[in-house]
Formats: sequence, structure tokens, C-alpha cells
Amino acid sequence: MVKITLKDGSVKEYPKSTTVEEIVASIGSRLLKAALAAKINGKVVDLFTPVMEDSSLEVLTFEDDDGKWALRHTGSHILAQAVKRLYPDAKLAIGPAIDTGFYYDIDSDKLFSEADLAAIEKEMENIVKEDLKLERFELPRNEALDMVSRLGEIYKVELINDLPEDAVISFYKQGEFVDLCAGPHAPSTGKVKAFKLLNAAGAYWRGSEKNKMLQRIYGTAFIKKNQLEEYLNMLE
Repeated sequence: MVKITLKDGSVKEYPKSTTVEEIVASIGSRLLKAALAAKINGKVVDLFTPVMEDSSLEVLTFEDDDGKWALRHTGSHILAQAVKRLYPDAKLAIGPAIDTGFYYDIDSDKLFSEADLAAIEKEMENIVKEDLKLERFELPRNEALDMVSRLGEIYKVELINDLPEDAVISFYKQGEFVDLCAGPHAPSTGKVKAFKLLNAAGAYWRGSEKNKMLQRIYGTAFIKKNQLEEYLNMLE
């Protein structure tokens, strides 16, 4: 058994390797519905993370900065998955969450117009409706390089080659889509209830004008439509 100290100071016991999600479910269904990620001993983790030792646990929702970050990070993966469905030859660079939402840098012969962004957004809606579960897995360096090479993702090859020798190389999978990523993420694509693609702009790969100019698609995400509407009204 492991002892879990919750934010309110209470202590509960669970079998070793119980997942964070199972612990949250035992606390209450409302909290489970709102949960996006968690902190174990101060480290932000996915909800499907197993707890292996006595730990402090804080459940993260959209009210928490780290919860927002997890949701919006998942938004960037939904964007990338939609782009790959519509434009299979596009190459993916990086796609982080940022304070106001998320972006993804994409190498494509297609110059994305407003109509293209609307089509990508529509495909993102399909991915959210599919409510795809996010799964994390790790690979040894040679297997990771082999996989991204077979996928034709040249920027991911470069990113893996630049990682330290002892780095953990992790990926996240949702449906048919797999991306090199350290995480964490929301538990499923269905959590991204309200989102909007805002614009596309040019961005040099790795911020250097010596490198290729990529297209950076910006978006934002919330858990409620009214939050998104308030944000878009503020931008206007």
C-alpha cells in the first residue's frame, strides 16, 4: 500500500501502482470530470500515471496554470493530428502550449489560408468528438529514431539527435497520431471543449534565420465555450 497526502492534508491509502485517475475517481466524480493533470510530489504528471510510493498529490483543473497548460498542450496535438489528416505530406516541427494558448510549427508546401485554417479547425472538432485517449510510451533512442524516420518526420529526427544521451525519449499517441513529446497532457481529446485557431505566421525553424521558414499556426483552448467567447471578445 502507498499513502497519498492530498492538498487538504488528509491521507488515504491505495494499492501500489494505483493510477492518479483511479485515486481522483475515489475522491469524487465531479473532481474526476474537472481533472486535467496532477502533481505528484510537486512534479506535473498525466492522470494515467501510476503512484509507486508514498506521495503528496494535487489534482490540477483548468483553474490551475499547470492544468491550463496540459489542456492547451493537448490542443496543439489535436491541431497537428488534423493537419496530418488533411495534408499528409506536411512535416511537424514543435507544438508547445503558451500562456495564451498553443501553436504548432509546420513545414508544408501548402501556404495555409483562412479557408485552410477553417478546414483544419473542422477536423479538430472531429478529433475532439472522437474523444481519443492519450497514451504515453517511451522508446530507446535507436527505436525512436527509426520510428520518426519511417514517418518522414525530419524535424523530430533532429530533435531526438540533440537530446542528451541519458534523456528519456517519450511519445504520446492519440488514435492514429503519434508525436514526440515530454507531456503532460489532458487524458483525452474530448477534454478540449472549446478552441479556436487564431492565425498563421512565419517562423524560422529553431528561431534561426539560417534555417527554413516554417508556418506557425496559433490557437487557444478552454474547457467552456463562454470562456472562449470572452477571450475572443477581449482580443477584438
